[in-house]
This record gives sequence, C-alpha cells and structure tokens, in this order.
Amino acid sequence: MSSVTPKRSDRSRGDTSAEELTNEPLPSIAAGISWMFGVMSIPLLLVPPSAIGTGLVAIVFGHAAKFSIKRRAELSGATTATNGLIMGYLCLLVGLALLPSIHMQSTLTRGIWQSFRAVPQASPDTNLAKVEAKLLAGANTPMGNNEKAQKISAALNEKLNELRHEAFDGPSSRGVSTFCQTTPQGTCVLVLIPDFADFGHDAREAMLNLCWKQSQEIAFGTPMPGDEFAVAVRDRVRYLAMDFGRATLSPDRIAHPDASFVDMDLLEGFFDPQAKNSKEDDAE
Repeated sequence: MSSVTPKRSDRSRGDTSAEELTNEPLPSIAAGISWMFGVMSIPLLLVPPSAIGTGLVAIVFGHAAKFSIKRRAELSGATTATNGLIMGYLCLLVGLALLPSIHMQSTLTRGIWQSFRAVPQASPDTNLAKVEAKLLAGANTPMGNNEKAQKISAALNEKLNELRHEAFDGPSSRGVSTFCQTTPQGTCVLVLIPDFADFGHDAREAMLNLCWKQSQEIAFGTPMPGDEFAVAVRDRVRYLAMDFGRATLSPDRIAHPDASFVDMDLLEGFFDPQAKNSKEDDAE
C-alpha cells in the first residue's frame, strides 16, 4: 500500500503543472500583425499609397486583436495592438496628407533615375533634337531662336570660352558652343563643352556653377522676374547637368537652382513649337 500512494501523489502534481501551463496567457497573433504593419508603414511614408495600405492593415488587425482580447481572457497583447493602432492611424493620416505630392515625387524620382542613366539625347523628331544636331555640328558658333537670343548666346559663348580655359588647361580641338531659346515660358540655354568628360571633379563643378550664373547674368532683362530659367550642359555624348529655376530680380541676386537633375521632359518643354517664334512675332 505504501508503494502505491507516492505514484498517485506524483500524478496529481503532474496534472496541476499542466493546468498551470494551459492557464498562461497566449499572445494574440492579430496584435503582432498590427504592430508589424504599423512599423512597416513608417518608412513607407516616402511612398504615400503604400503607407496608406499598410496603415489600414495595421488598423484592421489592431481592432480585431482588441476585440478578441476583450472577449477571451486567455489572450494577451493589448499593448502591442494599441501600438499598432497608433502607428497605423498616424501613417494613414500622414499618407493621405502627402498624396498631393505624388506627382512631384514621381517627377523627382524620374529625374534622378534618368541622371543615373545619363540620358544621351532628346526624343527624336522634336525641336530640341534639331537644336542639338545644330549644336553638335556647329563650329563654336553661338545660336538662338531669335535676334535677342542670339545676342545672349554670343555674349555667353565668349565668356564661357574664356572661363573654360581658366578651369581646364588640357588640349581641346573645339571650344564651348551655346544655344539660347527664349519663349513666353522662359529662357533655356544649352551649353556644349566637347571635352567636359576630361575635366577633373573640382573643375567640372566650377564650370557648371559658372554656366548657371553667367547664363542668368547675361540674359538678365530678357526673362521677367519669376519666369522659368534652365541651363543644360553636355559634352558630345550626353547631358551632364540640367538646372531649373526662376529668373531673379537682379543679376547680383542669382539663387541656386530649384532642381538639378537630368529630365528631358522638363527641358523639351522650352522648345514647344507653338511658343518657339512668339517672341520674334512680338519684336516685329
């Protein structure tokens, strides 16, 4: 009899331990999903539609977790669900507020991507492509779409060739060539530096800054303050820089460009065929 009693006692203790294990609270899977998607929504704010989607998922699972935890005492994770709901709602609201900027972001992204691709030329059969062909075939000749633009181009051409020799001492078979386009939209300057790829980094940056500054100083008075202004610099193969900004009130207040990346769509806008000769007609 004495040998049987301990066995019953051991079995009883084993049953008690099992009951204690089953009574421990279980983590809510829905709460974990809500928290995970809430965290994911934060970096996705750079892409508002994605942040809105992940924020909604965090909200749905957060509320589902709260409801389950309230009805089932064995579930835990109320704090996790709350955190997921907070992040989900915040990212949803911020994402909705950022939706109007999607077009701007897509333009910027496209421009940066095209910069890495080093866009070599304009779209075929466009006015810009025809101007590029003349620029590449010219013998250091300043060009423009009207008399005023040609004067700007001639003055800029002389100045940039002088600065080019100061910035780069290497040999060059051809100097800088320029083309100026004036339209009601604004003023665009194309600068061809055939040996630009041979410039060192510092010389290249200095030359780009000089092209932007000198173009506006020489063109001052042609574009009205607030008109669009663009300066595109290329070698014989590809564009190296495109700077877009607004004409300023005076040549000594030239600001940094609003955008600096290769975007052919923005550049081609200055060569709209309907606006090309409008200033010539006004002059007549």
